[in-house]
Amino acid sequence: MLLLAWLPGVAMAYQGQTVEQALEQLRERGFAIFYSSDLVKPWMRIEREPVATEARALLTEILAPHGITVTDGPDGALVLVREMQRGPRRAAPGTVHSPAPTPLDTVIVSASTYLFGGDTPLSTAIFNADDLEMLPEIGEDPLRAVSRLPGVARQDYSSRVHLRGGTDEETLVRFDDLRLYDPFHFKDFYGIFSAIDPGIVSDIRVYTGGFPVTFGDRSSGVVEVAPRLPGRQFHGQAVFSLFTAGISADGSYNDGAGDWAVAARRSNMSLFFDLANQSLGEPDYHDLYAHVGHRVNDQFALSANALTFVDQIVASDTDQEENARAEYRDAYYWVRMDFGASDGFGGRMLIARTELGSDRSGSTVLPGVATGSLVDERDFIINSFQADAWWRPGARSVLQAGAEWRQMNGAYRYTENVDFELLFLTPGASTTPSRSRSILVRPSGHQAGAYVNWRFEPTTTLTTDLGMRWDRESLAAQDGSHASPRAVLMWRPREDTRLRLSWGRYFQAQGINELNVSDGEQNYSPAQRATHLVASIEHDLTPALKLRAEVYRKDYQNPLPRYELLMNTLVVLPELKPDRIRIAPDSAEAEGAEISLNYDAGALSGWLSYSASQVYDRVDGQRLHRRWDQRNYASGGLSWRGASWEASIAATWHTGWRTTELELATLDPFPLVAVGERNALRLSDFVSIDMRIARRFDLGSAGELTAYVEVNNLLQRRNECCAEYQLETEFDPAVFDVETQDSLPLIPSAGLVWKF
Repeated sequence: MLLLAWLPGVAMAYQGQTVEQALEQLRERGFAIFYSSDLVKPWMRIEREPVATEARALLTEILAPHGITVTDGPDGALVLVREMQRGPRRAAPGTVHSPAPTPLDTVIVSASTYLFGGDTPLSTAIFNADDLEMLPEIGEDPLRAVSRLPGVARQDYSSRVHLRGGTDEETLVRFDDLRLYDPFHFKDFYGIFSAIDPGIVSDIRVYTGGFPVTFGDRSSGVVEVAPRLPGRQFHGQAVFSLFTAGISADGSYNDGAGDWAVAARRSNMSLFFDLANQSLGEPDYHDLYAHVGHRVNDQFALSANALTFVDQIVASDTDQEENARAEYRDAYYWVRMDFGASDGFGGRMLIARTELGSDRSGSTVLPGVATGSLVDERDFIINSFQADAWWRPGARSVLQAGAEWRQMNGAYRYTENVDFELLFLTPGASTTPSRSRSILVRPSGHQAGAYVNWRFEPTTTLTTDLGMRWDRESLAAQDGSHASPRAVLMWRPREDTRLRLSWGRYFQAQGINELNVSDGEQNYSPAQRATHLVASIEHDLTPALKLRAEVYRKDYQNPLPRYELLMNTLVVLPELKPDRIRIAPDSAEAEGAEISLNYDAGALSGWLSYSASQVYDRVDGQRLHRRWDQRNYASGGLSWRGASWEASIAATWHTGWRTTELELATLDPFPLVAVGERNALRLSDFVSIDMRIARRFDLGSAGELTAYVEVNNLLQRRNECCAEYQLETEFDPAVFDVETQDSLPLIPSAGLVWKF
């Protein structure tokens, strides 16, 4: 039995191998493992590198995605059997697993995740793909489910999130380890949906703070999307709903030595608007993904990949008298090389080219506010190279190192003419009633980064993670090199309890595509710095009930300036509004506490979470809350899955979004609006209950068909999102009117999913 305690010298690369190959390698090292060929199929592959070193934990991690578990056999042998449970295992939002497997088709959400041994240095919550499918989220968007967790704020009409008080530009998004730049459909129209097709996703890991040195150049969090690895057999899926229609397929060739995958998706939003008798515009988008890979030998694999997004939209907002059109073109092409050796050394290398383009134009004629037009054209090319390597010198230690480099070129062409009918007396707002701009900027530069990290277990109850990162970029004239030390400590005083402490420094520079040219900026700002401190405790109350509590603090130095609308965020041409203000704080702070309970009993699961937090900027010694400051937040839900039916319900409540008091100061010689303390007031609380019901049909050899109906904002609650204003000039004297605006109404949807 001592042989089963540890795997000395077995630190090797498993990712990409078949399960059969991994089991045979363990057998060759002296482990007695028994299983049936009916249980372990030749096409079963290991999609993610396992992190466990203890024999049972390693096997559990490799086999869990395929519904296989490990039992004790005679004389210390291990026997593989089919996992027995009352129904497909469910994981509610925020569920903490220990040890944390990395199953196929999962979404992992954590304050910070860095898998090591049989546990993680910081807490990990797991949603599987079935849970995401069951959760009632608008537009089949997997990233919207993230906002149900504490510490995440999001307006319900957008897919962009604020992670623990940060701006939505502070989140790094990567697909297959390649950085994506603002990967949202209709970028300047609220970012309604993410550009991530759930049909191509294996798992998504979201780091809301304290993330490791592997990730750089963002200061709040990371969304890491791993693509679905094709199986040995042909697999396909077709989806049709009121929001989207898509098809995906994958398979292998050359007796499993090569694999391929394709996926295409388009928008059905015009159909939804027709059925809802709404004339909000003509939005349309297309996604395309292609992959072909080849395993040269047991230690080297090569793949070529492409990912493209194309958006076209003609929008009309009759309330704001706005008309706009836009086209967006994002294309990513990359070659990936993965290698691994039996001595525990492995790595990966990516060579990529990114092409981003957009054309936007529009006009507004809103009496009492503004009249104007704009034309905005942007093009960028980013060539990048990145390499990562790791080595396991022993059963309790992992060394990692990596480097990345990007060469960037771009072009901004922006023209604008606008006349304001009133001005706002607040710092950062326009001070002239008329404005004309014609800006041409052609930036070019490079970014470079490197890191080294050491993960080790000094004792069986203590895990540490120590790293250092270095970054440099040349777009901002005053920027230079930045060093970012980070550390994680985890202590397990008992088998069912984990205490964690994380500290780190994070730098973020403006991306080449993030220059605020439409607000008159022509020079990039120096990088901002954020310092994270996170402490948490997790306790398993019962095998099915988990408790988690966490506190955090984030301090910003030299925050990047940003531009926001003071009042109404539901406009499509924000640059043409007089309440568009520049915010350049001296520093900023975010802090909060979170607690959650998660229940998972097979066919029935649920969660309940609460967080208290605040985020504010410091300007001239004054604390000013950010607009998305979410003082209190609660979320809960239940999911049930039967033999053919499944149902879920989710509820969200949080204190209202912040707003600002306005008052007309004078009409002579020009209308001026006095502004109270920014974001000192709150709108009414937000409440939403969402529901989904689905029925599955077994089609035999033709696969499985799922039909579903879901409703968002089931109670039809009028949730206030913001306020609009207007100078009513038909009265004498003119009247300054402010009215609150509602967020999304009841949104129904229905669809079919055919898996074949």
